[in-house]
Amino acid sequence: MNAKLRDAFLGSLKSLDRRFKVVLAAVGAFNWANNLPLNYSQIYAVALGASPMELSSLNSVGGVVSALISAPAGWLIDRHGVKKMFTIGLALSAVVSAIYGCASSWLVLIPAVILTQISFKFIMPLADLIFVGTSRPKTRAQAMGLSRMIWAMFSLVAPMMAAFIVTYYGGINVQGIRPLYFIQLLSITLVIAFVILRLEELRARLASDDYDRGASDKGFIEGFRDLLRGERWLKEWVILMGLWRFATSISMPFIMLWMVYTKGADPYVLGAVSTVGFLTSIILQVPVGVMADRIGRKKAFLLIRPLTYIGTILLVIAPNPQLLVPVGALGALGLMGGISDVSFIPFITMFWEVVPAEKRGRWFGLTGIFDILTVPAFMLGGFLWQAGLEVLVLLLPLFVEVFTIIPLLIVVPDTLGLSKE
Repeated sequence: MNAKLRDAFLGSLKSLDRRFKVVLAAVGAFNWANNLPLNYSQIYAVALGASPMELSSLNSVGGVVSALISAPAGWLIDRHGVKKMFTIGLALSAVVSAIYGCASSWLVLIPAVILTQISFKFIMPLADLIFVGTSRPKTRAQAMGLSRMIWAMFSLVAPMMAAFIVTYYGGINVQGIRPLYFIQLLSITLVIAFVILRLEELRARLASDDYDRGASDKGFIEGFRDLLRGERWLKEWVILMGLWRFATSISMPFIMLWMVYTKGADPYVLGAVSTVGFLTSIILQVPVGVMADRIGRKKAFLLIRPLTYIGTILLVIAPNPQLLVPVGALGALGLMGGISDVSFIPFITMFWEVVPAEKRGRWFGLTGIFDILTVPAFMLGGFLWQAGLEVLVLLLPLFVEVFTIIPLLIVVPDTLGLSKE
Protein backbone atom coordinates (compact mmCIF):
# COMPACT_ATOMS: atom_id res chain seq x y z
CA MET A 1 0.00 0.00 0.00
CA ASN A 2 1.59 3.30 -1.09
CA ALA A 3 1.58 6.39 1.11
CA LYS A 4 -1.43 8.06 -0.56
CA LEU A 5 -3.59 4.95 -0.32
CA ARG A 6 -2.50 4.38 3.27
CA ASP A 7 -3.31 7.97 4.25
CA ALA A 8 -6.68 7.80 2.48
CA PHE A 9 -7.50 4.53 4.23
CA LEU A 10 -6.50 5.85 7.67
CA GLY A 11 -8.39 9.08 6.99
CA SER A 12 -11.54 7.13 6.14
CA LEU A 13 -11.25 5.17 9.39
CA LYS A 14 -10.69 8.29 11.52
CA SER A 15 -13.74 10.02 10.07
CA LEU A 16 -16.08 7.22 11.11
CA ASP A 17 -18.45 7.50 14.06
CA ARG A 18 -17.12 5.75 17.19
CA ARG A 19 -20.04 3.30 17.20
CA PHE A 20 -19.21 2.41 13.61
CA LYS A 21 -15.62 1.61 14.64
CA VAL A 22 -16.62 -0.49 17.64
CA VAL A 23 -19.07 -2.59 15.62
CA LEU A 24 -16.55 -2.82 12.79
CA ALA A 25 -14.00 -4.37 15.17
CA ALA A 26 -16.53 -6.56 17.00
CA VAL A 27 -18.10 -8.04 13.88
CA GLY A 28 -14.68 -8.39 12.27
CA ALA A 29 -13.57 -10.62 15.14
CA PHE A 30 -16.94 -12.41 15.12
CA ASN A 31 -16.64 -13.07 11.38
CA TRP A 32 -13.15 -14.52 11.86
CA ALA A 33 -14.59 -16.93 14.43
CA ASN A 34 -17.65 -17.65 12.30
CA ASN A 35 -15.56 -18.40 9.21
CA LEU A 36 -13.46 -21.05 10.95
CA PRO A 37 -16.13 -23.80 10.70
CA LEU A 38 -18.25 -22.18 7.97
CA ASN A 39 -17.02 -24.38 5.11
CA TYR A 40 -17.62 -27.49 7.17
CA SER A 41 -21.02 -26.96 8.86
CA GLN A 42 -23.11 -28.84 6.28
CA ILE A 43 -20.44 -31.54 5.95
CA TYR A 44 -20.39 -31.85 9.76
CA ALA A 45 -24.17 -32.44 9.82
CA VAL A 46 -23.84 -35.14 7.14
CA ALA A 47 -20.93 -36.73 9.04
CA LEU A 48 -23.20 -36.86 12.12
CA GLY A 49 -25.69 -38.90 10.10
CA ALA A 50 -27.95 -36.47 8.22
CA SER A 51 -29.18 -37.48 4.75
CA PRO A 52 -29.72 -34.84 2.00
CA MET A 53 -33.44 -34.60 2.88
CA GLU A 54 -32.66 -34.45 6.60
CA LEU A 55 -30.10 -31.74 5.90
CA SER A 56 -32.79 -29.79 4.04
CA SER A 57 -35.22 -30.34 6.92
CA LEU A 58 -32.61 -29.09 9.36
CA ASN A 59 -32.20 -25.86 7.40
CA SER A 60 -35.98 -25.60 6.97
CA VAL A 61 -36.44 -25.51 10.73
CA GLY A 62 -34.18 -22.47 10.76
CA GLY A 63 -36.25 -20.83 8.02
CA VAL A 64 -39.50 -21.30 9.95
CA VAL A 65 -38.01 -19.89 13.15
CA SER A 66 -36.48 -16.96 11.25
CA ALA A 67 -39.86 -16.05 9.77
CA LEU A 68 -41.68 -16.37 13.10
CA ILE A 69 -39.29 -14.18 15.07
CA SER A 70 -38.59 -11.61 12.37
CA ALA A 71 -41.40 -9.14 13.08
CA PRO A 72 -40.98 -9.30 16.88
CA ALA A 73 -37.22 -8.90 16.41
CA GLY A 74 -37.65 -5.78 14.28
CA TRP A 75 -40.08 -4.26 16.78
CA LEU A 76 -37.76 -5.06 19.71
CA ILE A 77 -34.84 -3.41 17.91
CA ASP A 78 -36.75 -0.15 17.44
CA ARG A 79 -38.17 -0.31 20.97
CA HIS A 80 -35.20 -1.38 23.09
CA GLY A 81 -32.22 -0.18 21.09
CA VAL A 82 -29.48 -1.76 19.06
CA LYS A 83 -26.79 -2.46 21.69
CA LYS A 84 -28.92 -4.71 23.88
CA MET A 85 -30.25 -6.78 20.98
CA PHE A 86 -26.81 -6.97 19.34
CA THR A 87 -25.32 -8.35 22.57
CA ILE A 88 -28.13 -10.90 22.88
CA GLY A 89 -27.44 -12.05 19.33
CA LEU A 90 -23.76 -12.60 20.10
CA ALA A 91 -24.61 -14.52 23.30
CA LEU A 92 -26.96 -16.83 21.39
CA SER A 93 -24.26 -17.38 18.79
CA ALA A 94 -21.88 -18.52 21.54
CA VAL A 95 -24.48 -21.06 22.67
CA VAL A 96 -24.70 -22.33 19.07
CA SER A 97 -20.93 -22.91 19.02
CA ALA A 98 -21.14 -24.91 22.24
CA ILE A 99 -23.97 -27.10 20.90
CA TYR A 100 -22.13 -27.84 17.66
CA GLY A 101 -18.92 -28.62 19.52
CA CYS A 102 -20.63 -31.12 21.82
CA ALA A 103 -23.01 -32.69 19.25
CA SER A 104 -23.04 -36.49 18.97
CA SER A 105 -25.91 -36.72 16.46
CA TRP A 106 -27.31 -34.46 13.75
CA LEU A 107 -30.57 -34.26 15.76
CA VAL A 108 -28.67 -32.38 18.49
CA LEU A 109 -28.06 -29.65 15.90
CA ILE A 110 -31.78 -28.78 15.66
CA PRO A 111 -31.76 -26.33 18.63
CA ALA A 112 -28.47 -24.92 17.33
CA VAL A 113 -30.04 -24.20 13.93
CA ILE A 114 -32.99 -22.50 15.64
CA LEU A 115 -30.69 -20.35 17.77
CA THR A 116 -28.52 -19.57 14.73
CA GLN A 117 -31.49 -17.96 12.99
CA ILE A 118 -32.42 -15.96 16.08
CA SER A 119 -28.86 -14.80 16.67
CA PHE A 120 -28.43 -13.81 13.02
CA LYS A 121 -31.39 -11.43 13.32
CA PHE A 122 -29.49 -9.51 15.99
CA ILE A 123 -25.95 -9.48 14.58
CA MET A 124 -25.27 -8.81 10.90
CA PRO A 125 -28.43 -6.79 10.10
CA LEU A 126 -27.92 -4.72 13.25
CA ALA A 127 -24.33 -4.06 12.27
CA ASP A 128 -25.59 -2.72 8.93
CA LEU A 129 -28.27 -0.72 10.73
CA ILE A 130 -25.56 0.94 12.83
CA PHE A 131 -23.41 1.61 9.76
CA VAL A 132 -26.32 3.15 7.83
CA GLY A 133 -27.47 5.12 10.89
CA THR A 134 -24.03 6.66 11.56
CA SER A 135 -22.92 7.46 8.00
CA ARG A 136 -23.87 10.17 5.51
CA PRO A 137 -26.07 9.21 2.53
CA LYS A 138 -23.58 10.55 -0.04
CA THR A 139 -20.79 8.24 1.22
CA ARG A 140 -22.91 5.46 2.72
CA ALA A 141 -22.20 2.73 0.17
CA GLN A 142 -18.48 3.52 0.42
CA ALA A 143 -18.68 3.17 4.22
CA MET A 144 -20.54 -0.11 3.86
CA GLY A 145 -17.90 -1.32 1.43
CA LEU A 146 -15.15 -0.28 3.85
CA SER A 147 -16.79 -2.37 6.57
CA ARG A 148 -16.74 -5.46 4.36
CA MET A 149 -13.15 -4.84 3.38
CA ILE A 150 -12.08 -4.69 7.04
CA TRP A 151 -14.10 -7.81 7.84
CA ALA A 152 -12.46 -9.64 4.94
CA MET A 153 -9.06 -8.66 6.35
CA PHE A 154 -10.06 -10.14 9.72
CA SER A 155 -11.28 -13.35 8.08
CA LEU A 156 -8.47 -13.78 5.54
CA VAL A 157 -6.49 -16.31 7.55
CA ALA A 158 -9.49 -18.22 8.91
CA PRO A 159 -10.06 -20.70 6.01
CA MET A 160 -6.46 -21.92 5.79
CA MET A 161 -6.18 -22.00 9.59
CA ALA A 162 -9.33 -24.13 9.65
CA ALA A 163 -7.87 -26.38 6.94
CA PHE A 164 -4.74 -26.95 9.06
CA ILE A 165 -6.78 -27.66 12.21
CA VAL A 166 -9.14 -30.07 10.42
CA THR A 167 -6.23 -31.91 8.80
CA TYR A 168 -4.30 -32.08 12.09
CA TYR A 169 -7.27 -33.56 13.97
CA GLY A 170 -8.11 -36.21 11.39
CA GLY A 171 -9.48 -34.72 8.18
CA ILE A 172 -13.01 -33.98 6.94
CA ASN A 173 -14.91 -35.93 9.58
CA VAL A 174 -16.57 -35.26 12.94
CA GLN A 175 -13.38 -35.39 15.01
CA GLY A 176 -11.46 -33.23 12.57
CA ILE A 177 -14.12 -30.51 12.42
CA ARG A 178 -15.25 -30.45 16.07
CA PRO A 179 -12.29 -28.39 17.50
CA LEU A 180 -13.24 -25.47 15.23
CA TYR A 181 -16.42 -24.89 17.24
CA PHE A 182 -14.62 -24.69 20.58
CA ILE A 183 -12.19 -22.10 19.19
CA GLN A 184 -15.20 -20.23 17.84
CA LEU A 185 -16.88 -20.31 21.28
CA LEU A 186 -13.88 -18.76 23.04
CA SER A 187 -13.54 -16.04 20.40
CA ILE A 188 -17.22 -15.02 20.50
CA THR A 189 -17.10 -14.83 24.30
CA LEU A 190 -14.29 -12.25 24.03
CA VAL A 191 -16.28 -10.28 21.44
CA ILE A 192 -19.27 -10.11 23.80
CA ALA A 193 -17.12 -8.63 26.55
CA PHE A 194 -15.73 -6.04 24.12
CA VAL A 195 -19.22 -4.97 22.95
CA ILE A 196 -20.57 -4.63 26.49
CA LEU A 197 -17.64 -2.42 27.51
CA ARG A 198 -17.24 -0.26 24.39
CA LEU A 199 -20.43 0.08 22.32
CA GLU A 200 -22.66 3.11 22.83
CA GLU A 201 -26.37 2.96 22.00
CA LEU A 202 -27.32 4.03 18.47
CA ARG A 203 -30.38 5.80 19.87
CA ALA A 204 -28.10 8.66 20.97
CA ARG A 205 -27.67 9.53 17.28
CA LEU A 206 -31.36 9.22 16.52
CA ALA A 207 -32.73 11.13 19.51
CA SER A 208 -35.05 13.25 17.44
CA ASP A 209 -38.79 13.83 17.28
CA ASP A 210 -38.93 11.37 14.39
CA TYR A 211 -37.34 8.64 16.46
CA ASP A 212 -39.60 9.36 19.41
CA ARG A 213 -42.57 8.82 17.13
CA GLY A 214 -41.19 5.40 16.13
CA ALA A 215 -41.76 2.03 17.73
CA SER A 216 -40.57 3.08 21.20
CA ASP A 217 -43.97 4.57 22.12
CA LYS A 218 -46.20 2.34 19.99
CA GLY A 219 -47.65 -1.10 20.42
CA PHE A 220 -46.60 -4.01 18.23
CA ILE A 221 -49.39 -3.79 15.60
CA GLU A 222 -49.49 0.00 15.49
CA GLY A 223 -45.72 0.08 15.09
CA PHE A 224 -45.96 -1.90 11.84
CA ARG A 225 -48.89 0.16 10.61
CA ASP A 226 -46.73 3.21 11.15
CA LEU A 227 -43.96 1.57 9.10
CA LEU A 228 -46.20 1.32 6.03
CA ARG A 229 -47.76 4.75 6.44
CA GLY A 230 -46.55 7.20 3.80
CA GLU A 231 -43.95 4.86 2.23
CA ARG A 232 -43.74 3.77 -1.43
CA TRP A 233 -42.25 0.74 -3.19
CA LEU A 234 -42.29 -1.35 -0.01
CA LYS A 235 -44.47 -4.04 -1.60
CA GLU A 236 -41.97 -4.49 -4.43
CA TRP A 237 -39.08 -4.68 -1.97
CA VAL A 238 -40.88 -7.27 0.16
CA ILE A 239 -41.28 -9.44 -2.96
CA LEU A 240 -37.64 -8.82 -3.92
CA MET A 241 -36.31 -9.94 -0.54
CA GLY A 242 -38.59 -12.98 -0.47
CA LEU A 243 -37.42 -14.09 -3.91
CA TRP A 244 -33.78 -13.44 -2.95
CA ARG A 245 -34.05 -15.67 0.12
CA PHE A 246 -35.90 -18.37 -1.83
CA ALA A 247 -33.36 -18.49 -4.66
CA THR A 248 -30.19 -18.62 -2.54
CA SER A 249 -31.66 -21.21 -0.16
CA ILE A 250 -32.17 -23.81 -2.89
CA SER A 251 -28.45 -24.46 -3.33
CA MET A 252 -26.91 -23.07 -0.14
CA PRO A 253 -26.84 -26.33 1.94
CA PHE A 254 -25.31 -28.33 -0.90
CA ILE A 255 -22.46 -26.28 -2.36
CA MET A 256 -19.80 -27.59 0.03
CA LEU A 257 -21.12 -31.14 -0.42
CA TRP A 258 -20.76 -30.65 -4.20
CA MET A 259 -17.19 -29.40 -3.83
CA VAL A 260 -16.08 -32.20 -1.50
CA TYR A 261 -18.03 -35.27 -2.63
CA THR A 262 -18.51 -34.55 -6.35
CA LYS A 263 -15.45 -32.48 -7.24
CA GLY A 264 -13.04 -34.01 -4.73
CA ALA A 265 -12.00 -30.83 -2.86
CA ASP A 266 -9.82 -31.32 0.24
CA PRO A 267 -9.57 -28.92 3.23
CA TYR A 268 -6.86 -26.88 1.51
CA VAL A 269 -8.91 -26.37 -1.67
CA LEU A 270 -11.88 -25.25 0.44
CA GLY A 271 -9.54 -22.93 2.33
CA ALA A 272 -8.14 -21.52 -0.91
CA VAL A 273 -11.66 -20.86 -2.27
CA SER A 274 -12.57 -18.83 0.81
CA THR A 275 -9.21 -17.04 0.99
CA VAL A 276 -9.46 -15.90 -2.64
CA GLY A 277 -12.97 -14.70 -1.87
CA PHE A 278 -11.75 -12.61 1.04
CA LEU A 279 -8.92 -11.14 -1.06
CA THR A 280 -11.45 -10.16 -3.72
CA SER A 281 -13.52 -8.40 -1.07
CA ILE A 282 -10.49 -6.57 0.30
CA ILE A 283 -9.61 -5.27 -3.17
CA LEU A 284 -13.08 -4.43 -4.54
CA GLN A 285 -15.44 -3.56 -1.68
CA VAL A 286 -14.48 0.10 -1.34
CA PRO A 287 -14.18 0.81 -5.11
CA VAL A 288 -17.64 -0.71 -5.67
CA GLY A 289 -18.99 1.31 -2.74
CA VAL A 290 -17.56 4.50 -4.27
CA MET A 291 -19.09 3.54 -7.62
CA ALA A 292 -22.48 2.99 -5.97
CA ASP A 293 -22.28 6.44 -4.34
CA ARG A 294 -21.49 8.04 -7.72
CA ILE A 295 -23.56 6.25 -10.37
CA GLY A 296 -26.26 4.76 -8.17
CA ARG A 297 -26.75 1.64 -6.07
CA LYS A 298 -28.82 -0.15 -8.69
CA LYS A 299 -26.46 0.47 -11.62
CA ALA A 300 -23.46 -0.70 -9.59
CA PHE A 301 -25.25 -3.90 -8.63
CA LEU A 302 -26.41 -4.65 -12.18
CA LEU A 303 -22.93 -4.05 -13.59
CA ILE A 304 -21.03 -6.50 -11.38
CA ARG A 305 -23.65 -9.09 -10.42
CA PRO A 306 -23.33 -11.12 -13.69
CA LEU A 307 -19.81 -12.16 -12.62
CA THR A 308 -21.47 -14.26 -9.93
CA TYR A 309 -23.44 -16.08 -12.64
CA ILE A 310 -20.14 -16.99 -14.32
CA GLY A 311 -18.89 -18.30 -10.96
CA THR A 312 -22.03 -20.45 -10.60
CA ILE A 313 -21.47 -22.00 -14.02
CA LEU A 314 -17.77 -22.59 -13.27
CA LEU A 315 -18.76 -24.33 -10.03
CA VAL A 316 -20.78 -26.80 -12.11
CA ILE A 317 -18.35 -27.46 -14.98
CA ALA A 318 -14.95 -27.33 -13.18
CA PRO A 319 -13.14 -30.50 -14.34
CA ASN A 320 -10.95 -30.73 -11.21
CA PRO A 321 -10.98 -29.34 -7.65
CA GLN A 322 -8.18 -26.83 -8.34
CA LEU A 323 -10.41 -24.99 -10.84
CA LEU A 324 -12.90 -24.36 -8.03
CA VAL A 325 -10.52 -21.74 -6.61
CA PRO A 326 -11.60 -19.00 -9.09
CA VAL A 327 -15.18 -19.56 -7.84
CA GLY A 328 -13.95 -17.96 -4.62
CA ALA A 329 -13.26 -14.72 -6.51
CA LEU A 330 -16.40 -14.77 -8.65
CA GLY A 331 -18.72 -16.12 -6.00
CA ALA A 332 -21.72 -18.33 -6.78
CA LEU A 333 -25.41 -18.11 -5.99
CA GLY A 334 -25.84 -19.67 -2.55
CA LEU A 335 -22.13 -19.25 -1.76
CA MET A 336 -21.14 -15.98 -0.12
CA GLY A 337 -17.70 -14.59 -0.88
CA GLY A 338 -15.93 -12.76 -3.67
CA ILE A 339 -18.18 -10.89 -6.11
CA SER A 340 -21.26 -12.33 -4.35
CA ASP A 341 -20.36 -10.28 -1.27
CA VAL A 342 -19.14 -7.25 -3.23
CA SER A 343 -22.35 -6.99 -5.27
CA PHE A 344 -24.43 -7.30 -2.12
CA ILE A 345 -23.28 -3.90 -0.79
CA PRO A 346 -25.16 -1.69 -3.30
CA PHE A 347 -28.21 -3.93 -2.97
CA ILE A 348 -28.40 -3.90 0.84
CA THR A 349 -27.65 -0.16 0.96
CA MET A 350 -30.73 0.42 -1.23
CA PHE A 351 -32.75 -1.87 1.03
CA TRP A 352 -31.96 0.14 4.18
CA GLU A 353 -32.46 3.51 2.48
CA VAL A 354 -36.03 2.75 1.36
CA VAL A 355 -37.36 3.82 4.78
CA PRO A 356 -36.29 6.50 7.29
CA ALA A 357 -33.89 5.70 10.13
CA GLU A 358 -36.57 5.37 12.83
CA LYS A 359 -38.36 2.63 10.87
CA ARG A 360 -35.43 0.43 9.89
CA GLY A 361 -35.78 -2.11 12.68
CA ARG A 362 -39.42 -2.77 11.80
CA TRP A 363 -38.59 -2.74 8.07
CA PHE A 364 -36.04 -5.47 8.62
CA GLY A 365 -38.57 -7.36 10.73
CA LEU A 366 -41.32 -7.13 8.12
CA THR A 367 -39.21 -8.40 5.22
CA GLY A 368 -37.76 -11.14 7.41
CA ILE A 369 -41.21 -12.72 7.75
CA PHE A 370 -40.68 -13.98 4.22
CA ASP A 371 -37.82 -16.15 5.41
CA ILE A 372 -40.63 -18.72 5.48
CA LEU A 373 -39.97 -19.02 1.72
CA THR A 374 -36.63 -20.64 2.53
CA VAL A 375 -38.53 -23.69 3.80
CA PRO A 376 -39.90 -24.82 0.39
CA ALA A 377 -36.57 -23.78 -1.15
CA PHE A 378 -34.55 -26.01 1.20
CA MET A 379 -36.97 -28.89 0.71
CA LEU A 380 -36.94 -28.47 -3.07
CA GLY A 381 -33.15 -28.50 -3.08
CA GLY A 382 -33.04 -31.60 -0.88
CA PHE A 383 -35.59 -33.45 -3.02
CA LEU A 384 -33.76 -32.64 -6.25
CA TRP A 385 -30.37 -33.51 -4.74
CA GLN A 386 -31.57 -36.87 -3.46
CA ALA A 387 -33.11 -37.55 -6.89
CA GLY A 388 -29.68 -37.13 -8.47
CA LEU A 389 -30.34 -33.67 -9.97
CA GLU A 390 -27.41 -31.96 -8.27
CA VAL A 391 -26.61 -29.70 -11.24
CA LEU A 392 -30.19 -28.40 -11.32
CA VAL A 393 -29.94 -27.58 -7.61
CA LEU A 394 -26.90 -25.37 -8.35
CA LEU A 395 -28.36 -23.68 -11.44
CA LEU A 396 -31.95 -23.13 -10.34
CA PRO A 397 -31.08 -20.05 -8.19
CA LEU A 398 -29.49 -18.48 -11.27
CA PHE A 399 -32.69 -18.94 -13.30
CA VAL A 400 -34.83 -17.49 -10.49
CA GLU A 401 -32.61 -14.43 -10.14
CA VAL A 402 -32.24 -13.67 -13.85
CA PHE A 403 -35.92 -14.10 -14.73
CA THR A 404 -37.65 -12.70 -11.62
CA ILE A 405 -35.38 -10.76 -9.25
CA ILE A 406 -33.45 -8.68 -11.79
CA PRO A 407 -36.56 -7.53 -13.76
CA LEU A 408 -38.24 -6.46 -10.50
CA LEU A 409 -35.12 -4.63 -9.30
CA ILE A 410 -34.98 -2.71 -12.58
CA VAL A 411 -38.51 -1.41 -11.88
CA VAL A 412 -37.91 -0.02 -8.36
CA PRO A 413 -36.23 3.41 -8.16
CA ASP A 414 -32.65 3.89 -7.00
CA THR A 415 -32.27 5.45 -3.54
CA LEU A 416 -29.16 7.53 -4.26
CA GLY A 417 -30.14 11.13 -3.56
CA LEU A 418 -33.51 10.05 -2.14
CA SER A 419 -32.31 8.60 1.18
CA LYS A 420 -34.26 9.62 4.28
CA GLU A 421 -31.04 9.59 6.36
